[in-house]
Amino acid sequence: MLISLSEAELEARLPGMAADFAHAVTLDFGVEPELALAQSTEQLNAGLPDGVTTPGQLFFKAMDGADEVGFLWLSLPGTVFPDVAWLSQITVVADRRGRGYGHQIMAAAEAELTRRGVGRIGLHVFGHNVGARRLYLRLGYRIGAQARTRPIDPEPAPDATGDLTLAPMTPTRYAERLADLIENDPFAVVRRPEATAAGARRTVARLLPEGPATAGTLLRTAHAGGREVGWLWLSLPTAERPTTGLIAYVGVDPAERRKGHGRRIFAAVEAELARFGVPRIGLMVPGRAEALAFADTLDLAVASEQLYKGL
Repeated sequence: MLISLSEAELEARLPGMAADFAHAVTLDFGVEPELALAQSTEQLNAGLPDGVTTPGQLFFKAMDGADEVGFLWLSLPGTVFPDVAWLSQITVVADRRGRGYGHQIMAAAEAELTRRGVGRIGLHVFGHNVGARRLYLRLGYRIGAQARTRPIDPEPAPDATGDLTLAPMTPTRYAERLADLIENDPFAVVRRPEATAAGARRTVARLLPEGPATAGTLLRTAHAGGREVGWLWLSLPTAERPTTGLIAYVGVDPAERRKGHGRRIFAAVEAELARFGVPRIGLMVPGRAEALAFADTLDLAVASEQLYKGL
């Protein structure tokens, strides 16, 4: 049974919620614990200005008879995403784990959203939480995107890039490449099942307001054998992600696929990040079989995962 939390009950939980999230960020993204906790606390407070009465946010304790067995935080559509509810947090009391309560709380959450007329739910899970990731897949959730990371190799293989080189993207190529991506693969930009070209254009405008000159972003074309074979979009470390350079998108042209260019582009990015003194490299991976299979070849650990399910 789900019972709404009181303001006092939520207040008592907030420090633990911030600490748990910060610990996960440290484990999966290598952020210093003190910084992770400060950021987690700030984000949590900013996102819940009115506590349990914050619009669009639902907080429950899960009860088995008189015993509290878990906690649930749901964010309704219009909060995290316009048309998707979000499972912001679910926990099972430590001494009640392994008894099926996680499955039952998820079922109750989905029933609550269905009662409210919500048609889709999404969630985020950290990579180290293997048990939860398996549970969600068993419950019918499907991977929308993954962030994978690893420390940068200080001694890469000398021939890892072959003859492949990266060049700054010109404004003309930027316009052509992004237009093609938006029209033909908006999912790779938005990373949600309902992605549209219009949504992808808005996302690009927000993330790349100055196009290829946007601060903190590197857009590169990849060249091999005297021809352009693909391109990439790289986000340098940010205040929220201070240790990781994240490849937001890497694409190899159709005629150039299955020639090893993807791996060589990744190796060239790794070398460039090493020159910047960045300790970790990451890759955003759309939840498609071919993209996940490619990421598997790069010795990258899953740091976080977004999953979705229709209700």
